[in-house]
Amino acid sequence: MITGKGNFMLERGVVFVVQSDEIAGKNLAAALRQFRWDVRVFDSLAALQETLPRHPADLLVLRGSCAAMPELIVGLRRAAPGASVVWQACGASPAERAAALDAGVDACAPATTEPLEWDALLRSLYRRARRGMCAWRVVAPARLLVGPAGERLPLTVRERAILVRLFNAPGHCLHRESFFPGAAGDPLDGARRVDVVVSRLRSKARRFNIELPVLAVRGWGYILLPQGVARTPAGADKG
Repeated sequence: MITGKGNFMLERGVVFVVQSDEIAGKNLAAALRQFRWDVRVFDSLAALQETLPRHPADLLVLRGSCAAMPELIVGLRRAAPGASVVWQACGASPAERAAALDAGVDACAPATTEPLEWDALLRSLYRRARRGMCAWRVVAPARLLVGPAGERLPLTVRERAILVRLFNAPGHCLHRESFFPGAAGDPLDGARRVDVVVSRLRSKARRFNIELPVLAVRGWGYILLPQGVARTPAGADKG
């Protein structure tokens, strides 16, 4: 078993890996699990994109080339702006790597990257991403909101879906109509549903003596409070 030393054991998070047949060494997920990463493997970008609205991830690893890679990266950034993205492709040209970086990739990993290097790279990106992020987290399978002081709040399916969207975009204000796209014929009806769910979630949190790290922005939507924010952003309202 490969283990880290000191505080390195605390620097692991959730990694979603998209595996392509062109990349040799499909044991990356197993190697990362030995380093204590929580890894989930997808066989396509479409499967990853379908999962992101329901489950938060700290890092996205894309293994394999694609002609529309920059456009796909932009789409992933919109779905999970809080996640770090790493791309690895055999024979990618400097121009292709530059285009990927311009589209939002945080790092391009060489095809020869070894597990020890993967662990170090992901830890570095994870540490950088965690600075200033919310200390709260959603435990998706158990439908729980867990706080930095051990707070635990049970969630309904809709409450979890809303919080996952917010945790995927820490510090970003999300429009009410974006939480359940296509769930209702009338976008305003969908926005009202979100307001009702958030209102009930706040009431439940108060019964547990929990103050949610979520702010309502008048006339717009909701924002997840980053860790360490000392005052409410302009135009926001705790609701």
